[in-house]
Formats: sequence, structure tokens, C-alpha cells
Amino acid sequence: MTFLSPYWLLAASAILVPIAIHLWNRRQGKTVKVGSLRWLEPSASKCWSSIKLNDIWLLVLRCCILLLLAGALAKPVWEGNPNAQQANKAVFISQELLYSASLRDIKQTVDALLQRGYTLHRYTPDFEAIPVEAWQALSSNPIDSVVSSGHHWGLLPALAQRYDQQQDSVWLFTSAQQRHFQGSPTTLQENIRWVPVALESTTNWAQAAYTLNPDSLLLISGQSNREGTKFNATKVAALAREANINGSMVSLDMQGDSLTTQWGNSVSQAVAIHKEPLRIGIAHDEAQQKEVQYLQAAVQAISRYTGIPIETHLITSADQPDTSANWLFWLSSGEAPDSWLEQVQEKGSKLWVQPASEPEPITAQLASAGIEKIRIKQLSAGIANSKAGVNLSEASIVWQTSVGEPLLFMEQFGLGKVYHFRSAFGPAWSQLGQSAQLPELLLPLLLPQPAASRYDARALDETQLKSTVTQPVSIKDKSEKQQFSLIPWLILLAFLLFIAERLITSKRKTT
Repeated sequence: MTFLSPYWLLAASAILVPIAIHLWNRRQGKTVKVGSLRWLEPSASKCWSSIKLNDIWLLVLRCCILLLLAGALAKPVWEGNPNAQQANKAVFISQELLYSASLRDIKQTVDALLQRGYTLHRYTPDFEAIPVEAWQALSSNPIDSVVSSGHHWGLLPALAQRYDQQQDSVWLFTSAQQRHFQGSPTTLQENIRWVPVALESTTNWAQAAYTLNPDSLLLISGQSNREGTKFNATKVAALAREANINGSMVSLDMQGDSLTTQWGNSVSQAVAIHKEPLRIGIAHDEAQQKEVQYLQAAVQAISRYTGIPIETHLITSADQPDTSANWLFWLSSGEAPDSWLEQVQEKGSKLWVQPASEPEPITAQLASAGIEKIRIKQLSAGIANSKAGVNLSEASIVWQTSVGEPLLFMEQFGLGKVYHFRSAFGPAWSQLGQSAQLPELLLPLLLPQPAASRYDARALDETQLKSTVTQPVSIKDKSEKQQFSLIPWLILLAFLLFIAERLITSKRKTT
């Protein structure tokens, strides 16, 4: 119990008043002299007579009334603890980890947590519960199976909202494969323990197929593991039923303009056969001449590495874009012409635009799985090519920095796509132009195939993942303690004592 106005407790000193009155009004007995006693002279007593209180319980009653009133003026409250919520304890496992042989690595830990009262759930948008029987079946005989890309960072806010009490405890097990970490890193509550697990799986897939001549094809296949992704170019006969790629036999089936491939017991995949070379048109101004050189060198490296014929040419008249180009690069300080945007919107071409505003210095690196750390020195504050109607909330981040800043993002524009690059290849902006990783970074953009992102098994840099789990927990149980006022009860008790005092006093007078 506490008092909101404790200085009113000084009013309790008012009990001295009834005590003084009680002593002052002490009844004195009347002396009646009889007989010969009346002739005796009174003499002073040699000792003080002791003070004796009459009706002591009546005095106590009056003092209690004053004490209760003084206590009511001090505004007493009773503080009670808020309704304590029971701690929620849960374990979440992502889909790609749940269907992988690496599930054995966490089985013992998960079983121990379940014995301690934790519940088991899938790390999916609906956080579906996993029955104990299903968990035992999955963990006893784990099987590798390719799972489409997840959204691990995107699910964290919903998970944090679900377990927002400080006493809650959550264990989150996911793989470290970077394809499941789309978008910007999200802060992590302290009561959520994130355990990334390395998957040692290797995936193979058909990336693209190109016609070299009527009798042969060029098959581009991809192979990915946690260390990186590589592509292999293999020439195969148009009527071949099998091919040896990276030491594995691959089944082939060509039907019209489509080629179906299958690695072992994996699911078969069909890719379209391209009969024309990839055409890239580049428009630039004088200040961007070096950018063109870096870009052409990267494209030539891709062509030599993959064996895919790629044609690059410079566009001298910006108002007349190459209508046969699959890719258009606008390396100029001005905005891309409307004719270029129309080609993107109506014919499905892809457009690359670079900064059109003053740069801002930044200390960061390119967030990639490569061993080489590529430094990013400057970022454009504005967005180039505003005519395309950029909506950052709907754009997809393709490249980003180690501090979460978008470096390259893509937006759908009609049938085509517009890529906005916020830096540049030159040394004043970044180390991309001098990096051997530039062709590797441009390859999935110039030769897009959904399978590349689906089968990408590269591991996320551990430092990037750890940077998202350092933020403090969002504690929501710091509510004030519940307070109950005691004033009505004190006043009621004082009133009852006053009634009792009046009854006792009136009875004494009657007697």
C-alpha cells in the first residue's frame, strides 16, 4: 500500500485533541464533610495522584476515526501486480530445412526443447503447428527436397508480434541459403533465438538452351552449393537423349522449341530454345564512356564463359532505340526517352538506368555470397528515370549493400522490366568495375530463368545474418501496476466507527 498524498498523514496528529479533551473533562468526585471531619483543616497530599483514564475504549474509538480520516486524505492505494501472462514457448523450423538431410543436425536440440514444453511449428506465414507424430516421421528419415524460396526476414515482424512478451521464448531454425532472405534485414527480438543451419546440398538445373546450328544445341546448366553457383555450357546433338554434364548423366527430350531435362530422380524441367543471339543496346554520353567499357568487358566475359552468342552495339540516336534489342542500357545523365519506355512496356524489353542525381558517400559493401568484398563508395540519393513511375514499395531489390541499402532494384513496367542502379561501375563510385564478380552478378539478369533463383543454394554471409539479431526485444509487458483506491473503504469504516461512538455516548448519558 502506498499514499499518493502522504503529507496529509500529518493530520493524524489531530488525535491529540480528543485525548486532551478527555483528560480535561475528567469527572471529579464531590467532597461531603460529615461529623467532626468538617473541623479538620485540609492538608496538601504529599504525593501526586496517578492519572487514570476513564472510558478508554471510547477514546480509542474517537482516535481511530480521526486516523482513518487522515489516511483517506493521504489518498492510499493498493498496488497489485498486473495479470501475469503465461510464457509462450515455441520452436519454428523453415520448410527448406524441414525437408533436408540436415534435419538430423538439429533433431536432438528440438527434441530436448519439446520435452521442456515447447510447441513445434512451421516457419510459414500461417505458423502451422507440427504434430509430434509428424515431427518424429520427418526427423527419423529426412529427405532432401528442393523447396521454393522463402521469406525469412519478411516473417519476423509477424513472429515478433505473436511472441511480444519478455518471458516468451522462441527458437527459430532455418537454413542459411540466401535465396530465402529476400528484401531488407529485419530487427530481431532478444527472446527469439535464430539458429542458421548450413545445408550441404548441391542442386543442378537447366538454365537455357540455344541453337548453334540445325544439328546441335548449346545447353546452359547451373550447379549451386553453399560456396557458390556456377554454370556449364555443353554442346549436345539436337537428337541426343542423354548428355554427361559435370559427371552426371542428364536425360534430354527435345520437342519443337522446348527442351526437357532431368537429373537422376529429380523433377524434369523444360526450357525454351533460343534461336537468336542476345542483343544489347547501349546509349551513353561522354561522361559515361568508362561505364560502357566496364559493361562491355563483363558482357564479353559472360559470352566467353557460357558460349552464348551476345551482340552489343552502341546506340547513337537516343530517339531511335534498337527494336530487336533484348536489353537497353541508358548510361546518360538525362532521362530515358519515351520511345525506350514504350519498347519496354509494349515489347517486353529490359531497361537499365543509372543515377541522374548527385551522389552521397556511403561506407558499405555489396551484400553477396562471394569471397571478394566489393566496396560501394557512393549511392545516388534520387531515382533515375522518373517517367517510369517508380514505386519503391512495389519494387524488388536485386542487389543491396551490407547495411541494407538497395543498390539495384527492379520494377515491372508493362511487359518488360526497368532496373534502377543507384551507383556505377567506375572506381569513384564502387569496385564493381574491377571485380571479377561483375559478370557473375550480371549473368542471371541478362539470361534470366526462374530456375536459377529457385535452385540457388549459396549460403548467406554469416555477418549479414548476425547484424539483424542485435536489436533489443520490443517489451510490451511494462504496463503500470494496477492500483486500487482505498479511500471509499476508509471513509466507510470511519463512518461506521462514528455511528458506534454516537451510540455508546448516548447510552452513557442515558445511564
